[in-house]
Amino acid sequence: MQLHTFFRSGLLLGAMLSLIFATGSFAQNTSKNDVIIKRDSSRIQALITQMSYEKINYRDLGTADSAKSYINLDNVARVILKTGKIINVRDSVLVGHIPPDSVGQYADLNNLPTDKFEKEVVMANSDQLRDKYRYHHDRSLDGKTGAIVFTSLAAASLVTGVIVAGTGNTSDNKTIGNSLAIVGPVVGVTLGLIGFKNYRLHHRKAEKVKNELERRNQSLSTINFSPNFDPFNKSAQLTLRMSL
Repeated sequence: MQLHTFFRSGLLLGAMLSLIFATGSFAQNTSKNDVIIKRDSSRIQALITQMSYEKINYRDLGTADSAKSYINLDNVARVILKTGKIINVRDSVLVGHIPPDSVGQYADLNNLPTDKFEKEVVMANSDQLRDKYRYHHDRSLDGKTGAIVFTSLAAASLVTGVIVAGTGNTSDNKTIGNSLAIVGPVVGVTLGLIGFKNYRLHHRKAEKVKNELERRNQSLSTINFSPNFDPFNKSAQLTLRMSL
């Protein structure tokens, strides 16, 4: 009886030790960090949140508060993701890549434009200019679409009003038709002109931003590399996203 009890206790102890060892190994695997290896061979233990062809945004796990930070790709040799995937930075950087510029780098500070918008353009860095271009480009498309839609509605209202007023046998039909033929075009054309005005305004600003980027030899597009990890399938992905 004592031998049987000792044998069962030994099995139970072995099972508990195996469970503890497996739990510790799992915790170690799940807490594995991303590693950024700099060109001077130093390493940063990090949690990478975003990668672009200019910089890497990450949380520095070497500090107590896991502070947010970033590093320019010019200073990075390679990245080891927590999945084990290795990214050689030089393979990810675009050919002819120009390092990110700073605010006011291309501006003549002694001869700044007097126009407020033009001053903002020359003082902005290239990332800010791309944001400005997307904003004004989208607003110009909205204005153009609005101008087409409301002008079309004005024309449709005019035609409908003339038909109703011309074919109606009662005074009510003529009143409704004449109202459509007069009020519809007035409202439609007014809103259409507002849309066209917004189109010209934002299109002109978008072109100024585009010209400034071309003067700096900078591209309108941005490329982002976003690493993702699926813990259930144990698979890693590197998403390439280009935006204008």
